[in-house]
Amino acid sequence: MRGSETMDTVSRDVGVILVEQIRCADAMRAALTREHAALVGGSPDELEAASAAKAQLVEALETLETRRRECSADSQGDPKWQQLRDVIAECKEQNLRNGALLKARAANVRVALNALRGSGPDLYSPRGQAPARSDARPLGTA
Repeated sequence: MRGSETMDTVSRDVGVILVEQIRCADAMRAALTREHAALVGGSPDELEAASAAKAQLVEALETLETRRRECSADSQGDPKWQQLRDVIAECKEQNLRNGALLKARAANVRVALNALRGSGPDLYSPRGQAPARSDARPLGTA
């Protein structure tokens, strides 16, 4: 009976960990939504707060995943496991969307800075190297 009790305890522990992982993943989804709103709205303070929340949640999720794996119980049959996978998949999609938006914003800033500096757009050679420009001067320099 001792082995059965131990397996029940491990299964219960894994269930508790999965519930906590789902809670953290839901919080991550909310942080990614706030991050997207901050990116679209151009709010650096909100962006910083969302990024800080994401960093804390990543750490918490990693800790929980380590604990879940240490229980060495198969959680793939648990419906909570599929729920966690679904939420994590949504987070991944949101994160990719936010990353693309951030990359586009960075490219726009680069173009604007190049225009202010008087240089053209970054072009690359077939080897992937940007050519050196000696004629570019910062804006306002004689």
